[in-house]
Amino acid sequence: MTKPKIAVVGAGAIGNLLAALWTRAGEDVTLVVRPNRVESLLASGLAASGIKGDFHVTPKVAAEIPVGADFAVFTMKTQDLAEAIRTQKASLGTATLVTAQNGVRAREIVLEECRREPVSAILLLNSSSLASGEVRYNREGVTVLGAAAPELRNRIPELKRLFAIVASVFVTDEIEGAAWSKLVINAMTNSMNALTGRPLNECVNDPAIVQFGVAQLKESFGVVRAAGIPLINMPGAPMRLFSRALKLPAFVGRMILRKNLGSSDQASIMTSTLQSILRRQPTEIDYLNGEFVRLSDKTGYPVPINRAVVEAIRRVEQSGKFLSREEIAAMVR
Repeated sequence: MTKPKIAVVGAGAIGNLLAALWTRAGEDVTLVVRPNRVESLLASGLAASGIKGDFHVTPKVAAEIPVGADFAVFTMKTQDLAEAIRTQKASLGTATLVTAQNGVRAREIVLEECRREPVSAILLLNSSSLASGEVRYNREGVTVLGAAAPELRNRIPELKRLFAIVASVFVTDEIEGAAWSKLVINAMTNSMNALTGRPLNECVNDPAIVQFGVAQLKESFGVVRAAGIPLINMPGAPMRLFSRALKLPAFVGRMILRKNLGSSDQASIMTSTLQSILRRQPTEIDYLNGEFVRLSDKTGYPVPINRAVVEAIRRVEQSGKFLSREEIAAMVR
């Protein structure tokens, strides 16, 4: 069987992880990076570690999507997606465009930049990459695949095969609901990890910080409901259960967070927002908690905690100084 030609655009935590695992599995992968990074990555290859084992691979590396690519998987942060599409637009050819960003804006950005519908890959897993040519796979979860455009759904089976090399796959026709469902959880875990600089298991076992997490979740669920956005149940993210539980006394929400995030195996998880801060790069906070602020502006539903998170993350970006548990508690009050 002829292997599809895959271009993985972007060499961050997700791009490196996909390129490393697909290359090791014998897929035809080209890692597409900025021109000034091509030579160094050709020389170093990718060193991967973590739950799928420690190994080294040498994928093809280029500055442009190769001619005849079947899939172009864009993996950079949301704020960098538009520029990446403009840079690679002439090289896209007939490749199916796949977005793998956090948040809910990727499809909108792709349509605006190149008038093409993408397939969405929502990755409910965690990897980290703090040095060029290195990636660590911290937690295996689920990849949710879907396309808003029916004509792209015939591409899903091959993508399902590819992403199954990385993690289990859940396919849905409700891809917008899936993106918002991930965002509700992702914005909370990113903010706890990035505001404190502490592992998630420490955060949820701290009474002040876990209370902040529960209050933020309640607020995020509330504004999404006010906007009439449907959330969906996904493996590992039973959104209807979460939503119902958060209407109960606060201790129930704290129990849920501690059960899901409080074990020692969560200590290795490093969210994308914290990785950006440690690498002195802009975070994607406007596309995480900032989305709930935008919904608040539309609906009038108040989101003081999410607003405070956006401003606090911007301060941490500039100063590199994390917040104390007392400062976290004050954000709830």
